[in-house]
Amino acid sequence: MLQLCCITACNDWLEVAPQAEKEESEMFEKEAGFRNVLIGAYIRMKSNNLYGEDLTYGSIEMLAQHWTNTDDLGKYLKAYNYEQGDVETKINSFYGNLYKVIADVNGLLNNIDARKEVFEGNNYEIIKGEALAIRAFCHFDVLRLFGPVPTNLSEGTILPYVTTVSIVPNHLVSYNDFTTKLLADLNEAERCLEANDPILTASIKELSTLEVAQDDNFLCDRQMRMNYYAVCALKARVQLWLGNKSEALKYAQKVIDAKDPNGNAVFRLGTTTDCANGDLIFSSEHIFNLNVYNLSDSKISAANTFYTNSTTLKYFWASGTTDIRRGKMWKEVYDDYWWTYYYYITKYTQATNMPVLAKNSIPLFRLAEMYLIAME
Repeated sequence: MLQLCCITACNDWLEVAPQAEKEESEMFEKEAGFRNVLIGAYIRMKSNNLYGEDLTYGSIEMLAQHWTNTDDLGKYLKAYNYEQGDVETKINSFYGNLYKVIADVNGLLNNIDARKEVFEGNNYEIIKGEALAIRAFCHFDVLRLFGPVPTNLSEGTILPYVTTVSIVPNHLVSYNDFTTKLLADLNEAERCLEANDPILTASIKELSTLEVAQDDNFLCDRQMRMNYYAVCALKARVQLWLGNKSEALKYAQKVIDAKDPNGNAVFRLGTTTDCANGDLIFSSEHIFNLNVYNLSDSKISAANTFYTNSTTLKYFWASGTTDIRRGKMWKEVYDDYWWTYYYYITKYTQATNMPVLAKNSIPLFRLAEMYLIAME
């Protein structure tokens, strides 16, 4: 829906080099260089102009008409006034910063196969798998934001699927070429991680540096990384988008049925007990999340910042629902001036008693989505 805003600026954005300033030959001499570039990509992903705000609860929700209160920018976004200067700048930032993350991991991927000997254990497969998954994740959001929907395709090229780092402008490719490359990255990411990801051999709690002290924490905190189950979740999301429902169900079911070595479910749906413990974000559902430092200071955590009305809320839940998300994640407030009720989202509230795995978390994949995909 947004492709008209950014195509003219496409080549400029794609000429952005990765964050690392060192020469590649020096940067990738040791495994530590690959680690640093990968972590840098995650850090960029949780910036405010990507998944730390705009593409989770901010501008993207304004475009979806979910927030009632907005500033001038929000009002222009809700009106789809893409030619307004601030809106154009904001939407260009989505496009440009997604491709910057892609450029970060492309630098890594372009060097990793030639440097396999510098890696310890199975770190080569894990780092490569995560990088491929990030590249696919960001490209898929570029497609959803700026490309055509599968039910309204036309001939010609749409967007670049970028796999190299170069000052040469990248060419647009067709929808079929784009999705073929996307699935190829996901298939290779799955291959790399399915026999090597620590999330398959230990519980999330055992892998958490917030719960257990670790000598080398690089392979810990797998919920905060594009782990094997996150790849399965992304494949389920992509296949549903493409209309391949049997494949979508297959990968959603892998996540739903996942068990840790002790036979316990890796992920579970949130409960009223979680709410009582201050875990309104339902961290037990998180397949992949970003830990956003000082989320308590963000707009979403501030009182009276984001709210919606009863009409919008009815789109989310059927009348009379007993879903705890409706009852626990929204605070009802009566406005005497307008004689109406408004509803403030509370799931990002940072409670003092909340579990450590829930603090500062913004989920990008959660178990509830896998159930919705399976139902569809």
